[in-house]
Amino acid sequence: MDENSKSSGIFQIYKTFLYKIISNKRVRLIVLCLLFSAMGMYIGKTIMSILKPTNLYVPKLKVIGDVKQVIAVKDLEYFKGLDKKSIELQNLIHMAKPFSESYDVLLVGGDGLFAKLEGKNADDCLIEFSPDNGWKAVTEKHPVNSGIKNIKEIVIVSKEKSWDYGLNIISPKENILNITPGEFHLKESTLYPYFDGESSKGADKRDYSVKVYKYKRLLPLRDIVKSNGDPILMMGAKGIYELIHNPGYLEAVGNKINYIDRENRRQLQDIKGIMVDFPPHSIMDVYHDSLHYIENNERVLIILLDGFSYRQYRYGLTRGYMPFLEGIAEPKMATSVYKPITNGGFAAIITGQPPRVNGVYDRKHRDLKTESIFGRVEKMGKKSVLVEGDIKILNTEIEPILNIDRNENGTRDDEIFETALEAMSNEPDLQLVHFHSIDDMGHKYGDTAKETMEALKIIDRYIGDLAANWEGKIIITSDHGMHSTSQGGSHGAFRYEDMIVPYFFLEGGEK
Repeated sequence: MDENSKSSGIFQIYKTFLYKIISNKRVRLIVLCLLFSAMGMYIGKTIMSILKPTNLYVPKLKVIGDVKQVIAVKDLEYFKGLDKKSIELQNLIHMAKPFSESYDVLLVGGDGLFAKLEGKNADDCLIEFSPDNGWKAVTEKHPVNSGIKNIKEIVIVSKEKSWDYGLNIISPKENILNITPGEFHLKESTLYPYFDGESSKGADKRDYSVKVYKYKRLLPLRDIVKSNGDPILMMGAKGIYELIHNPGYLEAVGNKINYIDRENRRQLQDIKGIMVDFPPHSIMDVYHDSLHYIENNERVLIILLDGFSYRQYRYGLTRGYMPFLEGIAEPKMATSVYKPITNGGFAAIITGQPPRVNGVYDRKHRDLKTESIFGRVEKMGKKSVLVEGDIKILNTEIEPILNIDRNENGTRDDEIFETALEAMSNEPDLQLVHFHSIDDMGHKYGDTAKETMEALKIIDRYIGDLAANWEGKIIITSDHGMHSTSQGGSHGAFRYEDMIVPYFFLEGGEK
């Protein structure tokens, strides 16, 4: 028998067998049930594959570091409308708004492994989600080791050094070190088991307790701050102003740097600056010094030179711009408060309290949470006067005497001077005179520009005339300093030019 005949015979046997099975009603029912069951399983599996991504645990992915806004991708709704569960890395970065145009990108995995890419090459990288690999970097042009799996953080690290963001360490004479939140991730740090709480439960006549710890990546402050055991002055957003005697740890969280006290685990959030070798005097001394003399029935004149730094004082002194101030005792160095701006500095001067206490720590705040020197003087049954520019800076217990540029010579300070002289004739117990042209010229031309120094020279003459007509104590200081920029001058950063101001004390009647 040839092969074709054999195959034909086998086929006939199978055909006869299948016919007998199908002709049996019970067998047909079983076959149909099996077919429907298989179809049900297929349909169910297809539906589950569609629904499964929305029910998956999706770990949070954050874009942090040197960015204005922390981006947190929490679920797959972020990719609604996209065919794939992926997004361009560059898009995520742009949403977070990096502080500078030049930066590196760290792709940090959950196991601590991370890859560093140049920001200019991030446009060829996708961030993709899958149940097996979590968030993963997908790219064709980058080396294979850039494909980090289970990414938990994308850290932006600025390449441009700036004192305008991050944490600054300064002394009264120099800016020492700047650390940004992104740069923090590249520094040597300590993995610290941070105690996060304790809970207990009673059962079976026994007490069960559990202590919970969280690993934090911390940077010991003593590794970057050389204070020789002396206390340091720490300031931050929301008006933080504290002396630190036993340095603890720094921690980068999102786009901020926090401080952790190692003794009591207390945290100070969003630290902006640390000053070492800080002077013992502060602009807040104005309140306490003034109150001391007024309580002893002596009159006090406060002259506030807006935007006048100790650095500007030294510069003007050596170039002959301050003949009156040059002839009196050298001023003390005094610290301003953070932010070093008019609202915050002025509030600290008239309340004797740091911004966190008096409630004024940025330009949006005008209402004081504490009593000012004007309120205290009123309660003592004495009289006070506030001579200002053309706007009311803070809401105080007394109304300021406002002055506009009536002669249109580009400054209000000549009008402020004339009003101050006139107010003196009423012999107030406290008079505060606020000059503005040093700050105005500094912003426009620069802190040591000729125009700024010429304004200082005019103010120096005003101070001499006011001092000659005042019987009592005189305090001269500033709300903040100023630093140079490519456009002129600015302030508001934790740097020695902005934070250190002169503090003069003299007797009235001096010629």
